[in-house]
Amino acid sequence: GMQEEKILEAAENLGFTNYKIIDTQAIEYDGSFRRFCEMNYCGNYEKNYSCPPACGTFEELKEKADKFKKALVLQTITMVHDINDDSETRLIKKHHNQLTRALISELEEEIQEYLPAMAGPCQLCTPCAIREGKECVFPNKKASCLSAFCIQVNKLAEYCGFPYYCDGKVAFFSLLFFDRK
Repeated sequence: GMQEEKILEAAENLGFTNYKIIDTQAIEYDGSFRRFCEMNYCGNYEKNYSCPPACGTFEELKEKADKFKKALVLQTITMVHDINDDSETRLIKKHHNQLTRALISELEEEIQEYLPAMAGPCQLCTPCAIREGKECVFPNKKASCLSAFCIQVNKLAEYCGFPYYCDGKVAFFSLLFFDRK
């Protein structure tokens, strides 16, 4: 209805490459993905409230997501000079998450209760308060990444009809769960 139109319009205006509203039931999870967080390649394991183990188990995150009927799937596809240059892709990822945050603040009154899932860990505070043994500063705004949720992003892309592998480009995804059951 009206609400969904408004949400899609906001996604378009902010410049997301692809965006679609789906039923949360369509999202496929794989709890075994949690081991990738535990390998700690990104260095945020135990160092960010939005990441494992602080964010809770895969089951706990899935349970939070399942309280919502709908999810807005967001994707940006960006040209890169060098796909192996981490600093370049990190900036693109950060930009993707900033766009997602901008969308959320624009829609906050419209959707009230929501749950975001980001591309990578929450970056609202640098460093995260957990590193200093302090409480999370924005408990209602912190957002875990799709990996922590153990969402099968390749299947999600396929379901939405979005590209997943993009030559010479990087694709980032985020989700906004809304419409509480």
